[in-house]
Amino acid sequence: MYSRELRTFLLAAEKGSFTRAAEALFLTPAAVMKQMNQLETRLGLTLFVRTSQGASLTEAGRIIYEAARRIAAESEEAVLAARAAEARSAQTLRVGSSFLNPGQRLIDLWHRLAPEDRTYRFRLVPYDDDRRQILSVVASLGSRVDFLAGVFDSQRMAELADFLELRRCPLCIAVPRSHPLARKRRLALADLHGQRLFVVRSGDARTIDRVMTVLKMTHPQILFQDAGWFYDMDTFNTCEMTGSLLLTLDIWAGVHPSLVTLPVEWPYTVPWGLLYAKHPSPEAARFLDALREKRDEAARAPL
Repeated sequence: MYSRELRTFLLAAEKGSFTRAAEALFLTPAAVMKQMNQLETRLGLTLFVRTSQGASLTEAGRIIYEAARRIAAESEEAVLAARAAEARSAQTLRVGSSFLNPGQRLIDLWHRLAPEDRTYRFRLVPYDDDRRQILSVVASLGSRVDFLAGVFDSQRMAELADFLELRRCPLCIAVPRSHPLARKRRLALADLHGQRLFVVRSGDARTIDRVMTVLKMTHPQILFQDAGWFYDMDTFNTCEMTGSLLLTLDIWAGVHPSLVTLPVEWPYTVPWGLLYAKHPSPEAARFLDALREKRDEAARAPL
């Protein structure tokens, strides 16, 4: 909080040299000398006796030095107290985080939309990408966690929680690195003919079901393979080991080092956003309102 000149003055006085103060501040000696000259001019005092061996304080300089030390200490105490007060007043939100659906994406999004906001703090709560347990994680919303961030296009999840869409994620295809298609930069639908493509089981993923209905009618040459209700790391491992393709998301590129995620010449996307309890806490509800407002403001902003 105290001025740059005062900080430079304290260092110069303590080190007895403008050169050594400049080294500590990553400045040039000339820059330090200029600051000290300006400080002396502004105060109308001579603060240093300058010699070829260094700089020592005058009697007036010693008085200013003692006062400056108190100002510096009080400033640091004030900053610490202010930070503690801000931490006490901030609302902590619990965000579930897994390998496929890292909570950091929500935190990064919020700081992009509201970079100056200090109302909310986030605590990441880890959970496993286990297809057998994911519904129990969703059911814990409101008790163990406040939000899950990701693509949750599931009717069964919708029965347990509400969803706020924040963006659309393009559907892609993951290909084993050893597969001939891995050399392509972009896939055409004809590239998928005769290929085994793992997709989530029909009957639960609403958007994917609509996409699959179209693809099965228009491209029956694709060999669709049931991947179960939900993906987990075993899904990616199975595709790599069997040389199969996987319907995936652009945000999952890099999840498995032996799979290459490629865009496809189709218009299909799925919603990405937040799952939250049907009756969220007051803090979570306020954050949702703020997030909707910031999302809408960003959507209205000119390109």
